Amino acid sequence: MSLRGKKIFVDPGHGGTASEGKNRCGTYAVGTSGKKSGNEKSSALSIAEVLVEYLEEAGANVKMSRTTDDPVCLDERAEMANKWGADIFVSLHHNSSTNTSANGLSAHYYKSEDKALAEAILPRIVDYTGLDTWGSTGIRKDNFQVLRDTDMPATLLELGFMSNPDDDAFIADYDNKIDMAGGIYRGIRDYFE
Repeated sequence: MSLRGKKIFVDPGHGGTASEGKNRCGTYAVGTSGKKSGNEKSSALSIAEVLVEYLEEAGANVKMSRTTDDPVCLDERAEMANKWGADIFVSLHHNSSTNTSANGLSAHYYKSEDKALAEAILPRIVDYTGLDTWGSTGIRKDNFQVLRDTDMPATLLELGFMSNPDDDAFIADYDNKIDMAGGIYRGIRDYFE
């Protein structure tokens, strides 16, 4: 199936430093990091770059909230997607917990129209990576600003826990990032079918 003409907004989470983000946005979270996998912001951008290649090859129009290691405020991310008239919004992240046994993938939604997108994408990431879901289904309702402020169906994906040694080692391997991007791409195709 072609994604020709679909407008897909890809949002690699975080970016920049805490001080840059605070100066620009007032409050800013720089994200987590793993012992082996490094910074969440860098990993999210790597996965986004592969995902964009897949989407563009399938004919989609794609825009990213950032393509460099610079801070972008949460309201700006949603506003960019809204102004552009995106069909869907996909935000990429990794999770962290003080409980190092917490592991797995999750897809978050807020608006009722977000849930189908989360439910289409998450099982495909599981298929492509073999990772577990966080909790029984991994589908979670959360009041995240980028989900709340977007006018289109949106999901925020947490692609494993950098605080979990097994997830962290998985995320550190670039081939696994390619598999994550492949699963997200396949899930987006399922959503539009």
